[in-house]
Amino acid sequence: MENTTGGLTFQNIFPLILAILLIFLIPMLMRRYGLGWEDITRLLFSRLGKKKDYAKAGGKGQEKREPWQTNGRSQDIQSLVSTLLIFVRRNKLGLVYPGTVEHKGKMANLVALLVTRKEVIGINCFGFGGTITEQDGKWNQHMNGADQQIPDPVEGNRQQAAILRAAMDDHRMADIPMRVVAVFTSHTVTVRTKNEDDEDRVFDTKGLISHLKSCVAREKRVIDPEAVSRQLNGCVKRIKAGGKKKQS
Repeated sequence: MENTTGGLTFQNIFPLILAILLIFLIPMLMRRYGLGWEDITRLLFSRLGKKKDYAKAGGKGQEKREPWQTNGRSQDIQSLVSTLLIFVRRNKLGLVYPGTVEHKGKMANLVALLVTRKEVIGINCFGFGGTITEQDGKWNQHMNGADQQIPDPVEGNRQQAAILRAAMDDHRMADIPMRVVAVFTSHTVTVRTKNEDDEDRVFDTKGLISHLKSCVAREKRVIDPEAVSRQLNGCVKRIKAGGKKKQS
């Protein structure tokens, strides 16, 4: 005898259940994990094609799928900024947020400007997740069994630093040292580089904080972080709702 609920058969209810999943549950999961429809499609149909990129489990010849990962989300940047705020308060440094500095029509889209007792450090954020590697000046992202070339973060640092330097020079800060570092903000990202020169320019979030702690611990006071932060605020363009820009 066929099971019924309130006069409805399971066959009648099943399409309704699927509709609820599509309309409510799947979008909620997409927002929670930063997934797009392309990611959902890959999740649903990846098993239909050839399995790829399996990693050997230790010593027993078993095969294990690599964990599913996503690119960074806005929450990751907010978490980084919160961590930087705690760091600067503990060390009596300065932080200008955001670091959107404009000079002659060009914009340095930095997340923040950290002011230590020695220099200004621009924080240049990238949202790529997975495993980030560099070889012969080319940067690659490996994630969920796929590889793609990504923009060179070191070159990005140079471009952002040139704009920041020019803006600081115009605002009477030519004598203040500055540099820009790249940070991959995804909480699951792994950054691997064979170029030793990049080790102090490209980080994940934990690596950046460790680097900053090391720098601040050994530096001598050359500038006043609070005073320089006020000067930097004069260079920053803040984006208003609707895309209009406002000078700080």
